[in-house]
Amino acid sequence: MQNASGEPTNPCVHARAGWRSIRRGPICRGAIVGALTCVLGLSLFGGVAEGASTHRASELARARKSLLVLKDMPKGWTSSKAENNNSPTPDAAQLAACLGVPLSIVNDNPPTVYSPNFKSKHDLQTVDDSIELFPSARAARVDLSTASSPKAPACLTTNFNTPAARSQLKHAFGSGASIGTAVVTRTPVSDYAPHTVNITIFIPITAHDVTINLETTELGFVQGDEEQVMVLNSVQTPFPTALSRRLTALAHKRL
Repeated sequence: MQNASGEPTNPCVHARAGWRSIRRGPICRGAIVGALTCVLGLSLFGGVAEGASTHRASELARARKSLLVLKDMPKGWTSSKAENNNSPTPDAAQLAACLGVPLSIVNDNPPTVYSPNFKSKHDLQTVDDSIELFPSARAARVDLSTASSPKAPACLTTNFNTPAARSQLKHAFGSGASIGTAVVTRTPVSDYAPHTVNITIFIPITAHDVTINLETTELGFVQGDEEQVMVLNSVQTPFPTALSRRLTALAHKRL
């Protein structure tokens, strides 16, 4: 897929194509955020999604109507087609062992529908929304409970700093980038709609003597056998709290 200038719009392609200069600095912020999303995937909220069976296609069609749309975003935001190419969790066995859960939970891959990718001016913030369809309401709750585990931030911090994860990050960002230490924590629950579980990843990326600080928050909530997952990316500054509250409230109401 290309833009009007004939350049690739896939964020993973941008990231691997090298660093670009834009008005705010010598690093392509969209490429960095896109690469981080591609590499980290949705580690605790489902693995790489598989195709839906025919008998669930109608359920996915209904779920798609609950996704966020461009008119939900602030004025001036744009959208592009979702790439739907999340990477598997690096060293999934290590993460499952740390969390004390079966490997199948970390690697689960329920059929999923995706919103477009929404982005602000200069890609300083981006939003992705998806809904995963589990075999049962219990399976959806189990997946969410793994993300809400008190062990999750520490286990993910260890996981994202393993050689396997750092190798994937290095490959995505390119040989000119220096990958800092990833730190996984939680942001205040008051930043989002009620009944929402969040995992927030902070990571610095340095290239050409410029360091960009990235924040990626993955949010999940469950209704019946459906789990809605939102990914909020922000560069240099935290994602706006008022916007995260409004978007998660909209999504939760529609699910």
